[in-house]
This record gives sequence, structure tokens and C-alpha cells, in this order.
Amino acid sequence: MKILSWNINGIRASKIDLKTLFDSLDADVICLQETKVTRDQLDEPTAIVDGYSSYFSFSRKRSGYSGVANFCRDSATPCSAEEGLTSLLNQKDDGKVGCYGDTTHFSTDELEALDAEGRTVITQHRIQLSDGSEGRLAIINVYCPRVDPERDDRKVYKMRFLALLQTRAEALLQSGSHVIVLGDLNLNHKRIDNCDPVLEDWGKAPSRMWMNQFVWEPGRDPDIESIGNTEEFLGTTSSVKGGLFVDTFRHLYPTKTEAYSNWCTLTSARETNYGRRLDYILCDVSMTKRDLKESLVMRDVEGSDHCPVKTEFTSSFLPAGKCPALCTKCMPEFVGKQQKLSSFFVKASKSNDSSSKQGNKGSPKKTLSITCVSEQRSKHVSNSQVKSPNKSEGGLKRSNSDRSERSGPLAKKKKGDIKNGSSLPKQSNLMNFFGKPASKKDTTPDTSVTSRADCEVVKICQNDQENGNEKNKSVSTRNDSKVDLISSEDNESPSSSQELKGGGEIKVKKTSALAWKSLLKGPPTAPLCKGHKEPCLLRTVKKEGPNRGKQFFVCCRAEGLNSNPEARCDFFKWVDSKK
Repeated sequence: MKILSWNINGIRASKIDLKTLFDSLDADVICLQETKVTRDQLDEPTAIVDGYSSYFSFSRKRSGYSGVANFCRDSATPCSAEEGLTSLLNQKDDGKVGCYGDTTHFSTDELEALDAEGRTVITQHRIQLSDGSEGRLAIINVYCPRVDPERDDRKVYKMRFLALLQTRAEALLQSGSHVIVLGDLNLNHKRIDNCDPVLEDWGKAPSRMWMNQFVWEPGRDPDIESIGNTEEFLGTTSSVKGGLFVDTFRHLYPTKTEAYSNWCTLTSARETNYGRRLDYILCDVSMTKRDLKESLVMRDVEGSDHCPVKTEFTSSFLPAGKCPALCTKCMPEFVGKQQKLSSFFVKASKSNDSSSKQGNKGSPKKTLSITCVSEQRSKHVSNSQVKSPNKSEGGLKRSNSDRSERSGPLAKKKKGDIKNGSSLPKQSNLMNFFGKPASKKDTTPDTSVTSRADCEVVKICQNDQENGNEKNKSVSTRNDSKVDLISSEDNESPSSSQELKGGGEIKVKKTSALAWKSLLKGPPTAPLCKGHKEPCLLRTVKKEGPNRGKQFFVCCRAEGLNSNPEARCDFFKWVDSKK
């Protein structure tokens, strides 16, 4: 029995199809976090994967945010599945997991908010244990909230989410089912789970204090403070016990270092393994002691800022006869029951017509099909086309002349004008906004003046197409430089970027490039860092504050420890905006 957890950072961002990806991971149950997909965005290749059944939880607040999913092989089909930690998202009784625990410590609004971001999905399976006995296993896939240091409400939200998670997990365990809690918990439990731990206040972080009481006694960190009053602590309630779960990886490898599952992609920290362990597979104590076989951190698997973690047990899955109601195969849009809008405009087949006639025998009422309505509508349209447009029926119809008067300036063009060569006015050229307005003496309507940003407006020669005469226009530039610009051709000409017959003219494209270069000068030259003598990277401050939007240079190497010579040096330089 192999169970895998992976923060995929967008399930639609995968460069290969999910069938090939899942088969390469070699797991019976694949639990994904941060799928970043809502139900209206879920397409069939993502929802229906051959050989697997999938169970999603979607965010109700934001699109492209959060979301979790369990993909189970056909050999591990669950007997029940449920979305969320509460019963609020599961109105149907078919296939519910149940066992919610004591939620009296949470208000109704709080429970709704904790389940509204699509952070939990639970699948319950029938398993055969190593001793030959049969049991149940509930897999709780969670994507815990990340703490924003500038928002106190998110700190409270995360701790209340952890409290509700522990309440549900212990309630399932007390019902007789084995329980596995896995996913991206967004916390570091021990110091060896972080590449560069902060020495001050390490043991006082509320999320670490929660994790330390959640796992069993041999797996706790003595440097982390214990919780005094469980009722006052936001991460627990008086109804939870604690100490009922085991960190499967640390149980097998208690002192292994550099076993990280998350790296910063912006600083290329994965190259130097400068990361953190945020992804966990926590199993109840009895099943861990009896059936735990192996636990891995799959650092070589790329495609996200996280890597998968996998745990293997000696027990095996017993597949259910059919999928629970939460399965994507049961959704109307994928099972074929939901009708598409285009189906209402398709002519009904003869077999359907005959069957409908037989079904209506002996009934005084007649059913009018959508096909008949569409036929009547088409007949009405054809009849209206035969009638004279100048006649009005009941004052509801307008003549063609009335329509042309009310259709705006674009509709005043007659068909004869278009045939003679004139066309509708085209969109203005962007370069027209950088030139001086034409003088009153210059009455040529088809000449658009273009100039560089740092040059005077210049005028050039243009052939007079009506009388064959050429109009001379003076050219004036600054710094004794001459720029020949081409005015745009008449709208009826096939190309507006052709060269004029006179010599020495430049194409409009070349002039446009010169104008843009004068406006957009490009990034400044990158300096060399002092540590490696290599060109630096240009970065922009995105954090809120007085420096937001400012640019700076840093070393181009990947982020790492200060003791690593191959890692990024401490070079930093602001970009001088005045220059």
C-alpha cells in the first residue's frame, strides 16, 4: 500500500498528461494540494484519468486558489468520500464519511469559513492489515493555510483550521478507523526540517506548538514549549487528546538532515538544497508500529516548488464495488446527463419523433417540441424577409432608412462609396500621438506625421495621386540630424509601409523603432557581484512599503547557506533611478 502527497502548485500546469505523471509516481493513492482549479474550470482530461477515480475540493472564495484532490487507483477505490472538515459541504448522505467530533467550540460562521477555501478532502478505504484482519482507513488530505506576518486574521484562521483538523482526525480514530493525515502543513516541526532555522523564538511559534502536541511523545521536540491551557490555545480545544499520530518519515529517519520538500523558485534555492520540509504524512500510532515499511522524500521529481513525499505500508487496499457520489465520474458534466446548449438547436431524430407520438396517444394534450419552435421561428424569419421593409406592422418595424439614421457615423457610409474605393476609418497609428498636430495650411487628409521623441516634427514628400504633382515639405531636425519620415498611405492603398518613389526615404517600421528606443531605454547595465565577479540579476521590490516598485541588483547564483561558496553572495545594489 503506497500513499503519496504532493503540492503540485497548479494541476493544469503539468507539462505531461496526468495518466503518465501518476503512473511514474508509483502510488495507489495520490493526494494533491494547491490544485488551483474550481469546478467551472475543471475539464475532462483533468477530472477523468484512466485507471483512477478522483475526488476534488474546490475553493468557494477565489478562482485559481487553493484546492485539493485525491486520485485513487481502481485497485484502491474508496468506499466513501467527503469534502471539507465539517458536514456543511456535503448535503447528500450518499457516500459520506461522517464522524465530525465535538464542534461546539466553533461558531457556524467559523465552520463555514474554514471549509470555504477548499483545503480538505477525505477518502475512506477498506484495507487488509498485515495480520490478515480487515479494517478501514481514512486519508485526510489537507492544504493548511500559510501565515501572512502582516495579517493577524490569517494567523487566527490557520490555528483554528488546525484545531478543527485535530478534532476531525481524532473523531475518526475513535470510531475504529485508522487515520492518515497528510499534505502541505505549511510548518517546520524540528530544527532539522529547516535549512536555516531562526534561533530566537523557535519553540514559541504556535504552529510548532500545535504539531508538537499532535504527534506522539517519542517524536516530540523538547525545545518547543508545551501548551498550558488547551482551551485558551487557538490550535486546540478541550475535547482533543493529542499524541495520537506519528510523523512517518521522522519515525524511520529521526536524525536525517537536508530532507527538504519545498524550495524558493525565485532564488533557485533547489540547486543548493536551501529549503524546508513542509509536507508530512502522519499516521496513527497503532498502524505505524504494525504496518509502516518505508517513507521517502522524492527530491528528484520536479514540476513544482514542492516535491512529493511517499509512505509505503505492508497492508493492502480492498477496492469498493462502486465509486462514492463525490467522484468526478458521477458529476453531471462528465457522466453525460447534463445537456449542452447546442443540443437545443439540433433537429430531433425520426426515432424520437415516433416515440413521442406513441407516448402521446390517448392524451388530449399535445407537447410542443423545441424543434417545432425552431422551425416556426425559421418560417417567421423567411416570411418577414419577403415582406417590404418600408411597411410597418403595428408600429414595431422600422424602415431601412430609419435604421441607417440611428446606426452611428460608421453606418452612414453607403455601399456605393465602398465600391468606389473608400473604406471605413481605420484605427489610428500609435506613432500619431508622438507628433505635432498638423497646421491649418496642411490640408492633406491622408498624411500622418511621425517623429522621434527627442526630435522635431519633420515633413516629407508625398506624391499627389490626383494631379501627379509633388508637394515639397521642409525637414527640420535637432543636432543637425535628418530623419525622413513616411506618411501613411491612403486607406484604399494595399500597403501603408511601402517606400515612396523618391530616394532617401526610411520605412515607417524603422522610424517607429527609433521612437520607441528613445522612450523605452531598457534596463541598466548589470554590475558584477563582488563574490563571483559575475553579472548580477535585476529584481523589483513587490512587497508593500516605501520601496515598492524600486529595482535592485543581486548575485545571480542560487540562494544557499553563507558557508557554501557556490551559493549566492551578499552583493546588493539599488538601481539609481535618476540616471
